[in-house]
Amino acid sequence: MWTREGVHTATNEPVPGLEDSISWRPSGNLISTTVNHNNQHQVIFMERNGLRHGEFPLTLRAENTCVSTTTWNSSSNVLAVIYEGQEQCHVMLYTCSNYCWQLKQHYTYNTSNITFIWDHEDEYKFHISVDSRYICYQLTSKVSTCSSTTTMVIDDKKVNTTPMSTMCIPPPMSYSQLITDSTCNSISCHGDDAWLLCSDRTIHRFNNVSHAPPGEITPDESYTIEREFPLDSHTCIRHLVMVTQSKAYCVALVNDVDALLTLELSDKEVFVVSCTTLEDTVVNMMKHPGSTTIVVQLYSGELFELHGGMLEPWGSVDMRECARFCEMEIAVFEEEMVVIGRTSFNHLYMDTRLWNYDCTSISLHKTHLLLTSHSHTLMCVSLSQPAHVARTTEGVVDTGIRSIERGSRLVVSDPDSSRVILQMPRGNLELIHPRPLLLTHLAQLIDSFQYKKVFESVRKHRVNMNFILDYHPEQFLTKLPDILSQLNSQFMELFIAELSSEDTTLTMYSFMGTQSTAPSTDKINTVCNAVLDAVSTTDTVPWLNTLISCYVKIDNVSAGLQKLKSLYHSHPAETEAAIKYMLILTDDEALFNHALGTHDLDLVLLVAQHTQKDPKEYMLFLNELQEHDELYRKFKIDEHLGRNKTALHFLMCCEGRFEEVCNYVTKHNLHSTALQHYQFGTDQYKTIGRMFAVSLKENRQMEEAGVLFGQCADLKECLECLRFTKQSHLALSVGAQLNLPPDQMSGLAEQLADNLRRDSGHREAARLYDRYCDNPDEAVEVLCEGGLYSDALEVSQSRNRVDLISNIMSSLKVESEQTFNLLEEKRELAEKLASRIVVVREKRSQVGTGFEDMDHSDLYSDTTSITATSHTGSTSSRRSAKSAKGRKKAEMKKYSLKEGSKYEYFAIQEAFKGIITFINLRSEMIKDMVNILLLQGLLECARKVVNAQKQLVEVVNKSVNVIWPPPQSDVVEQEGEVEPISYPPEKIKISAVELKQFTGC
Repeated sequence: MWTREGVHTATNEPVPGLEDSISWRPSGNLISTTVNHNNQHQVIFMERNGLRHGEFPLTLRAENTCVSTTTWNSSSNVLAVIYEGQEQCHVMLYTCSNYCWQLKQHYTYNTSNITFIWDHEDEYKFHISVDSRYICYQLTSKVSTCSSTTTMVIDDKKVNTTPMSTMCIPPPMSYSQLITDSTCNSISCHGDDAWLLCSDRTIHRFNNVSHAPPGEITPDESYTIEREFPLDSHTCIRHLVMVTQSKAYCVALVNDVDALLTLELSDKEVFVVSCTTLEDTVVNMMKHPGSTTIVVQLYSGELFELHGGMLEPWGSVDMRECARFCEMEIAVFEEEMVVIGRTSFNHLYMDTRLWNYDCTSISLHKTHLLLTSHSHTLMCVSLSQPAHVARTTEGVVDTGIRSIERGSRLVVSDPDSSRVILQMPRGNLELIHPRPLLLTHLAQLIDSFQYKKVFESVRKHRVNMNFILDYHPEQFLTKLPDILSQLNSQFMELFIAELSSEDTTLTMYSFMGTQSTAPSTDKINTVCNAVLDAVSTTDTVPWLNTLISCYVKIDNVSAGLQKLKSLYHSHPAETEAAIKYMLILTDDEALFNHALGTHDLDLVLLVAQHTQKDPKEYMLFLNELQEHDELYRKFKIDEHLGRNKTALHFLMCCEGRFEEVCNYVTKHNLHSTALQHYQFGTDQYKTIGRMFAVSLKENRQMEEAGVLFGQCADLKECLECLRFTKQSHLALSVGAQLNLPPDQMSGLAEQLADNLRRDSGHREAARLYDRYCDNPDEAVEVLCEGGLYSDALEVSQSRNRVDLISNIMSSLKVESEQTFNLLEEKRELAEKLASRIVVVREKRSQVGTGFEDMDHSDLYSDTTSITATSHTGSTSSRRSAKSAKGRKKAEMKKYSLKEGSKYEYFAIQEAFKGIITFINLRSEMIKDMVNILLLQGLLECARKVVNAQKQLVEVVNKSVNVIWPPPQSDVVEQEGEVEPISYPPEKIKISAVELKQFTGC
């Protein structure tokens, strides 16, 4: 061996019989040559350092022949060996899989010399010159299958077959071998039978290949092509397609052009029924396994359908635009046939439409189209969708995509299951179950009511068991007893344990496209109760663990314990095993408390014996409980478990323990519960009621305390509480019942009026001052404070107090001036906000939406993984916002009107909303004020207020569309995100007061 620079690098060891057919593999790692040893040719390989690196024997004997050439194709995966003899020349093509070389094609020529050369551009094309004729061969690699699952691998004079539906044997090993007399060149299958076309122009038939026994199998029938077959010695039959047991189509070269031949097989001979000359070379011909449709593709890419030996255009589209396929399948999308083809450039087409750019292999399943890609993924496309959807990119949206090993290729997919066989680059096989195929298969099993197989598959492949229910919930719930007859308790235990409220057909398995009718609410309780009802109609003992699982799932452990207690005497061993199983589902302490909650000490002891609790801990407690009577024991148990209300119920049922009841009510604040137990008016009711009223009084709930004191006939305490409330009518009524003297009633009314005055109850406070306290001056002052000038005038005139009217008008003038100033201030603010938001909106459209740094944690689920992003800001500020006070402070900061602040845009909108709210709230008061000003002749004051209000309303109405843009322009799109713009929560409900009716204005 020498380098390109002429430097000697290595010399191989002496090899006896070494011949000169040396060829360097294009990949550069091996050198191939041949050896004639004992009249037997061998191909040997040597590394670049001269060391031997494997060999394999050639089929033909060395008698009167020699190996003239060994040559590699451009991709280094096919080795051509050319034999030359005195009368015949042979071309044999070998490939390697799992370090085993197999003869794939054998061509024989009746001449003494040929010229062979591989094409430099197409790896599977070679050229031959023979007897002054030029022949070009185009090879394709195809996986031959019989009955869709039995793979057939050609290896010289045998075909290795393996039923992949039941086993997965990698080549070169196989389950059985079909033996022929010469090299097999092609395979055609019809049903479960296989026809092998050999290099000596014979066809061998093998029956029932998928169920063949292991070992070597000889042909059931052999057919010889007739002598008058219109072929010369340099052509071969290709694209053999069996239509029936005795009829076939094939393609052959007749007079240097391709011809479509119709063959008939009978009497161990092959007869040519018809011969149709074609205008172009046939590159693909295949039959749809489920029908009689045969599709033929010419070299130009055109597709035709074969009918009665004649070619008709395929489909209604222009097939002249179709690419030339190296691998082809016929798929049925909703009863419409579509040709799926893959080119040598790994482009995938559906009819004439380019669908995928990096498809490395395809396989057709009964329900899905499978394909692998250069990105090392397996894609499953459902055949249940319409063809026009499948031809578009929308057809891949809801497909299942999974990662596979680098360089994997599809071998076969079992149409009756979810098994998919992949072959790795080195030759070994891998069996997988893609999720879409598996779920479709499970759905078919559910529809056929084979729930045992469904549960076995779900458990084996770790599918979420909720799918069993979610796919067909009505069938599951209505036929649950029949389903249980197919299963055992272990399956149901796993199913109940994994049961959740999630509808898997809408979430994790939404790509199935099924319309679930699962219970929308309370799914877990519905299913568990249905299982409990179904199990109750059968022998309960074998299903004890299932019952326990249901009770634990619906959080009714006590009912489960009671069920176990009822079975303990008849089935002690099974019951104890069920208790141990329950301890797996719940912890020791929780189960002990549940047992204790049943108030059955025998059951508590039974459960406690199987827990890890120390007997010293619970035996003393149980002994103490045993000493009490039944009701008091139940009280003690519920008190221990924290069931305070039920404990109080049992305690109140005990005789002679009312003092203890009072203490327990006070300790746990259960006054309302205790009052419901005792009859109204009894001494016990009054005692508990006074205790409750005192508690409410201490908590400053004076109104409730006063009412409760009144129920207990303690009117003095009732009045003491009501005098601090706004319930003036109720307090005065209680005062009248107590026959209070006039001065005390007046003091009570004054105190109530002061309370109402502080709480903005001006009208009611003025009524008390005027009626009960005989103080019109204070009543008028209160009404003026509340802006109730009409009521103030009414009080003054009813008392004939002219001096009070002058005071009211003075106050009204001051109020009108303040209102005018406030309206002007709001108008200026509205104008400023309207002009400022235009500037802010322009800045936002340039730099972003302003949402970038807002907290979006609410938008994500608990299981969402959020990648970390860099941000500015102190950690302490973030932490302080966790408290209510901190959140309120942060919210106030967000709506700051400071120019240039982060959320100024939203602060402007919020401030404008406040102006609208102000107008709506002040409208009635302004109207009342203006009317009184007009009645008193204060026209100038009224005009000022009305004009100010009118100007404010006009500014606000004009600025609303500026603050909140119309719907067509209220969306700001930034980097693919859409920001919703909020609208004002309320519209302006009033208009300005008009003064046109007053001629004097």
